[in-house]
Amino acid sequence: MNIKKQIRTLYIYEMISGLQIVDLVWVLFLIQRGFSLAEAGIAEGVFHVVSMCCEIPSGMLSDLIGRKKTLAAAGIVSALSAFCMIATDFFLMILLAMGLNALSYNLVSGTREALTYDSLLEAGAEDQYLKVSSRQESIYQGLYAVTGLISVITVSLGYRLAYLLAVGQGLLCTVVALQLKEAGIRSRKKHSQITFRTMGGELLRHFRRSARFLMEHPKIRERMVVSGGISAGCYLVSMILQEHLAAIGLNERLIGIPLFFISLFSVAGAVLGERTRNLRTRTVVMTGGCLAGIAVIFSGGNHLLPVIVAAGAANCMNEMTALRLENENQREAASEIRATIISVGSMMYSVWMAVLSPVCGAAANAFSVPAAFFGLGILMIVLTCIYSVREK
Repeated sequence: MNIKKQIRTLYIYEMISGLQIVDLVWVLFLIQRGFSLAEAGIAEGVFHVVSMCCEIPSGMLSDLIGRKKTLAAAGIVSALSAFCMIATDFFLMILLAMGLNALSYNLVSGTREALTYDSLLEAGAEDQYLKVSSRQESIYQGLYAVTGLISVITVSLGYRLAYLLAVGQGLLCTVVALQLKEAGIRSRKKHSQITFRTMGGELLRHFRRSARFLMEHPKIRERMVVSGGISAGCYLVSMILQEHLAAIGLNERLIGIPLFFISLFSVAGAVLGERTRNLRTRTVVMTGGCLAGIAVIFSGGNHLLPVIVAAGAANCMNEMTALRLENENQREAASEIRATIISVGSMMYSVWMAVLSPVCGAAANAFSVPAAFFGLGILMIVLTCIYSVREK
């Protein structure tokens, strides 16, 4: 394997997959087509239900049939999702599109990281994983920020043209994925021996193997819990922040500008994840988790600039902490179940979201946004401290 070409291709895949031009405006497109906010909420619910149900099975599938094929399939599913969005105004088709979109994310989640680590492992350069994953995350977050900034242009294109571009983006992801090489000769032989007839049994055996591995490695489980909790807290702040910024005086038409700068903080956090490689993971997590919690608390303030800086700082610390925790889990996970283990981590984030989202929303309605943010921040700090004590 030419490792430089492999990593370069993974970077290109990251660039294309990061151009999710409709992800920030899909609700607006639905409203323009005559759907209600309630229907948009149902569609969002379908997305999360599919995401939670398919996260771990998609990781298992990736481990069994190969990471290259899974990434290629993700692009096709993404393109099909975008096509369903413009095929008809039938609401069930919209729900199908949302489900397919969630599945495409599931197929990428865990697969990309597993292929990156195993490629470096095969080349004897696994110590470079933190550096490579930091760059991947920087690319993705940077492009996500750009797509948010150009959302006005996306809306002006209209939903049909925007989703047609999304179809092309998905297919281009598939083309790039097919240029990748599967890591591990033993894995390639195993993948070629799996048939549809044997798939059910293979999935069951793989599930048992993965479950046994997680039972035997409690530290991996603890890292998943703390990483998922911190990430969910920061994402909930980002969700509620749009309304909060408008409430403290920001013109709603300018909301994309502070969100762009907040996204840039995430890029900085991804860079810090690699720059802190010489520090102990426990030290980085303790510092990053507590600072993220404090920043979340200050995100509920009443002054525009400090709120934006605090929200950005929370995202920065979250990215740094998540990268370091994931790097530690990668070191301990076996190659044949790597994508599944990463998917379990993503599933933990979804579980946190399912619990915290309604609680945080209810707290914001019953008390205030600052009160909800205060509770989230305290929870993140407590989680971090518990992890740090147990990691001694």
